[in-house]
Amino acid sequence: MSIDIAFRFRSVLLPLDGSPFAEQAIPWAASIARKARGRLRLALVHQLPSSPPLDQSSARLYTKIEVAVRKAERQYLRGVAGRIRNGGAIQVATASLSGSPAGALADYVHEMGVDLMVMTTHGRGGLQRAWLGSVADRLVRTLEIPLLLIRPKEGGADLPDPGVEEILVPLDGSRRAEAALPPALGMARLFGARLALVQAVEPVVTMAGTPMVLPPTLHEELTALKRGEAQDYLAGLAERIGELGVAARTSAVLSGSALAGIEAAARSPGVGMVALATHGRGGLRRLVLGSVTDKLVRTGALPVLVTRPRGK
Repeated sequence: MSIDIAFRFRSVLLPLDGSPFAEQAIPWAASIARKARGRLRLALVHQLPSSPPLDQSSARLYTKIEVAVRKAERQYLRGVAGRIRNGGAIQVATASLSGSPAGALADYVHEMGVDLMVMTTHGRGGLQRAWLGSVADRLVRTLEIPLLLIRPKEGGADLPDPGVEEILVPLDGSRRAEAALPPALGMARLFGARLALVQAVEPVVTMAGTPMVLPPTLHEELTALKRGEAQDYLAGLAERIGELGVAARTSAVLSGSALAGIEAAARSPGVGMVALATHGRGGLRRLVLGSVTDKLVRTGALPVLVTRPRGK
C-alpha cells in the first residue's frame, strides 16, 4: 500500500457542551493544533427547546430565556478560547451551531474542511451517559475524517499538556485496517512518537475426529506459519514507514481474540494512543467499531484515534 505522508491536521474541531467532562479533551485538541500550526475550532451545538407556548406572556418569557441561553453559550465559548490562547500561540475560532449534535457537527466539518475531530466519549450527562452510544458513534460511522476519542475521568480537572511516546496501530492484514496508518503517521510526526504495529494471531485448532491421521504437532506448526506470515507483513509495513522518517516496531501476538491481544499490547510501557480503522477484515458487514473499537473506548484509558476508510 502507499502511505499518505502528506496527512496534516490543519483544522482541528473540538465539540463542547459546557460540561467538565467534555472539556477534558481541550489539552489534546489544543496540543495537536499547536504542534500542527493549525486552527483549533471550538463548537457548541445549541439544543432547541420544545415548541414555544401559544399564549403571549409565556411566549415572551420563552424568547427571553432562549436569547439568554444563546448569549451564555457564546460567552462560554469565548472564555474557553481565551484560556487556550493564553496557553501559547494558537489560532482559535468559535462557532455556535443549531440542530441535532451529530448532524450539526457533520455539516460544520464539511463546511469548514476540518481534518480532525477531538472529543470525549461522555458529555453533559456525565459518565453515566455515553456520547459513544449516540453522537460519537454516529460521527465515526459517517465522517470520513479521523476522530480522536478521549475517555474522561471523574472530577473533570484539566489534564496537563499530553505527550505520546508510542502509538499502537492494530492491523489484520486488510487494506481497510491499513486506513488507520496515515493519520497515525501524521500524529506520530507531531508528537515525535513511534508506531507500534501489532497483529493478533489466533492459534490454529485442528478438528478432532478427522479420519485422516494428522501429526500431533500440526496445530502448532500451522499456528507458527500463520504467525510468521503476520510478522512478515508487519515488517514490510514497518520498513516503508521507516523510509518516511518515523520509527516503527512490530509484534505478531498469539491471542485467543483480537480484542484480548490489542488490550495486552495497549498496556505496554510507552503506549499513549491507539489508532485503528472502523472496518477490518470482515468488511462492511463486520464493524470493528461494534466490537474492538467500541470496547477499547468504553473500557480503556488511552485515547483512541478512529478512522473510517474513505468511500466505505
